[in-house]
Amino acid sequence: MHRSLAAVFGLGLISGQALAQEREWTLDASDQEAYLIFGVAESDDVGVSLWCNTGKDMVNLYIPRPSAELQKLSRRKVPVTVTAGGETATFGGKIDINPDSPSSSVEVELAVDGPILKALEKADRFSVKVHGEELVFPLYDADVAGLVALCRKG
Repeated sequence: MHRSLAAVFGLGLISGQALAQEREWTLDASDQEAYLIFGVAESDDVGVSLWCNTGKDMVNLYIPRPSAELQKLSRRKVPVTVTAGGETATFGGKIDINPDSPSSSVEVELAVDGPILKALEKADRFSVKVHGEELVFPLYDADVAGLVALCRKG
């Protein structure tokens, strides 16, 4: 009986730790920049992020990718397709390889008033396709409208 109770208690602790490590959306801003990050708080775990220099009317979509995957490409740009709601657009993603890290990134610029950001404000999820790999991210609790307001001019 005590063993069963100990096993259940141990599983409860493990699942509690797993829940504490789930990715969440966080909006953070300074006088010069704003970030909407889907990741684990207080860690380097970032699934995707949207960021901007405040008041510049542009939002950058940052997608972490394995360095080994990006190093295989012989170019500095890669097509990135973003789908949200009924909107789909393909952008030229700028590759940034960090040779000293297992993770690098691809980044695209989105216009604040463009159809993709408007769709992100209303959708429940969005997908990003980079070099044949499709990633899907939930948008529950993502304050896209708050980020857009911070990034918008005036």
